[in-house]
Amino acid sequence: MKVGIGILLLFFVASIQAQYITGKVTDSQEQPVDGATIVLQTIDSIYINASISNPDGTFILNNQPEEYRLIVQHLLYKTKQITGKGKEAGIICLESKDYALNEVVVKSERPFVKVENGRLGYDLSVLAGDRVVNNAYEALTKLPGVQESKGELTLAGAGSLTVILNGKPTTMDAGQLETLLRNTPVNRVEKAEVMYSAPPEYHVRGAVINVVLKRSDDYSFQGEVNADYTNQYFNYGGMNGNLRLSTPKMAFDIMYGANDVKKMEYIDLYSRHTLKNQVYDICQNEQLRRKYWNHNIRTAFEYNFNDKNNINIAYTGSYTPDQRNNSRTTGNFQTANVDKYVDIRMHNVTLQYHSGFGLEIGGDYTHYTSDNNQTLDADFQDGSQSSFSMIGGQKIDRYSVFADQNHQLAKGWNLGYGASYRFAKDIDFQIYDQVTGNIHTENTNSNLKEQAADFYVSLGKSYDTGTSLSVSATGEYYTIGNYHKWAVYPQASLTWLITPKHMFQLSLSTDKTYPSYWHMQSSVSYLNGYSELWGTPGLKPMTTYNLNGSYILKQKYIFNLFFMHTLDYFIQTPYQSTDRLALIYKNTNWNYMQLWGANIIVPYKAGDWLDSRLTLTGMQMHQRCDDFFDIPFNRKKWMFIGSLDNTFKVNKNLAFELIGDVQTPVIQGTFDIESIFNLTAGMKWNFLNDKLSLSARCSDIFNTGMPNTKVRFKGQYLDMNSTFYSRAFTVHFSFRFGGYKKKEIKKVDTSRFGF
Repeated sequence: MKVGIGILLLFFVASIQAQYITGKVTDSQEQPVDGATIVLQTIDSIYINASISNPDGTFILNNQPEEYRLIVQHLLYKTKQITGKGKEAGIICLESKDYALNEVVVKSERPFVKVENGRLGYDLSVLAGDRVVNNAYEALTKLPGVQESKGELTLAGAGSLTVILNGKPTTMDAGQLETLLRNTPVNRVEKAEVMYSAPPEYHVRGAVINVVLKRSDDYSFQGEVNADYTNQYFNYGGMNGNLRLSTPKMAFDIMYGANDVKKMEYIDLYSRHTLKNQVYDICQNEQLRRKYWNHNIRTAFEYNFNDKNNINIAYTGSYTPDQRNNSRTTGNFQTANVDKYVDIRMHNVTLQYHSGFGLEIGGDYTHYTSDNNQTLDADFQDGSQSSFSMIGGQKIDRYSVFADQNHQLAKGWNLGYGASYRFAKDIDFQIYDQVTGNIHTENTNSNLKEQAADFYVSLGKSYDTGTSLSVSATGEYYTIGNYHKWAVYPQASLTWLITPKHMFQLSLSTDKTYPSYWHMQSSVSYLNGYSELWGTPGLKPMTTYNLNGSYILKQKYIFNLFFMHTLDYFIQTPYQSTDRLALIYKNTNWNYMQLWGANIIVPYKAGDWLDSRLTLTGMQMHQRCDDFFDIPFNRKKWMFIGSLDNTFKVNKNLAFELIGDVQTPVIQGTFDIESIFNLTAGMKWNFLNDKLSLSARCSDIFNTGMPNTKVRFKGQYLDMNSTFYSRAFTVHFSFRFGGYKKKEIKKVDTSRFGF
């Protein structure tokens, strides 16, 4: 049956190709002509069809008589007529008109999204525009369907989302990569590519945002200095700067940022804890404080042997010395104080070589260390006490190498194959001392080794009509500790360009997400005298299957349907112990997590003063776990998300933004999460010929961006309110300098690190 469907699909695509006439319109310098009108007639001048040339000069006519006449017209060129046979009209060269138009202004709108080989391409500098965007990371949050929650980017209709640089993964974790992008100016990024199903040569699976940095092709010198201030209970801020020097052969980049971070969280907790048929009412307030300086540096060197061969090497470092975390808990059950001091260092080196004959090779290394010590003192209402001191640490070394080869075959076919190998060694320990009271502690010392070897084969074809398809299979051997697993990950995508204004995209992907090293240990961390964080030895990775279909109208309106099924899904979920008065947070593998639904993205412009984008998402989630302590669950819930992003442009230098987000109630295991609403307002002012800019933003104006959560499930009764101090006011200042050009010359995953 599957073979029959595949044969029908190939026949269908082939039949589409056979019905079209394709060609390309250029000028006398062989440059593509955008917006030329191509009229299709019979030999005896009977009108059949018409089309408009694309920015690359190509055009499509969805009819193919045996013989035909083409009339090509453009305001700036002389009209040209040709006759032909068959589906290939070839290259049509237009001659420029010898007159100029006075006092004529031609206005056009850039395409919102471009599709290239199945990838949704966005120009971040255009997308950011006049919005209050200060770096590459903030620009990514403006991509259609992308949202940020607690420092994590998500894509509507996709499972986990991976951000990569220049088409290759990194051993830096998501948090470290976020820090790098927050120190990267938007004008340093060439484009961002969004894929619901990443091709195998990226060596990541599932949904991906590929951030492509600009390459050197000219003599230039430029830089930028930024400073920002934030008020969110505490006052804090930072400064960063970057410098770039390039020639047609080489480029050198350096970035450095220092940020003073101060965070405060309040959590009100009410627990009706049933123990041996007796109900205990536990009320407590937790105040969580974090204070530290974070230093980030990146240096990169790129050398171009010629237009097609280049090599680049980059070093990224992140340092957080003397981070202090303090937790104070008060209530009718306990009074507790936890102090934790952490020293974190991360070093990453990346090397990549790109050849002109389709070969890419490279490697990546990350070294991460975290040293910490912690003390806990808890006084309980019954007069008992508990305390301990603990020293711990984590050391991780991760390596990766890859090699990819690409061959252009006849008739537009493309063959790719490659392999990658990743190795990680994680050493961590916890040693307790001065333990008193009714508290269980266990010294741990683990040495985990993780290996993954991947190899893939892919086959794809791009048609002259713009239609493209690709299929691939990736084999993986994965091992960590005593866990060994062979797996095969299929991937397929089809992009059907019906006309330049109507496009359909279908993708199928599989992905695997691994838990953090720390969560796979047998250790127990104490948040206070009541709340505990347990590790889960033997925690399995989750496997996600994702089917996604998108219809893109006029290169800007996006309509999307999706289905996602995740086996062995894991996430931290609370449980009121039936053995003692303790609230346990633990990652557990569920049977599955399933999502299906739709989302719509509608941009809207009103003249030169309003630029808006409406995003609507509706989905049903189904969560099942038969082995969650003694309370298995099988739950379903419909949820809806809406977002309206507005930019109001006063003039070419001043703009305001107003963004509203709303989410209806959702579920997370036994949790019920209430609805949230977030309103953000901001402004941006550019002056001194755009060399200086000042922006201000107030996020979560009404302090409603964090949800209330509760548990009412099989005797479990818990309320948590963390809707405090989520409002933040930020001022950002930026100064850009340099910009010299010689005109005559041609142009680390901390999602798995830490405690």
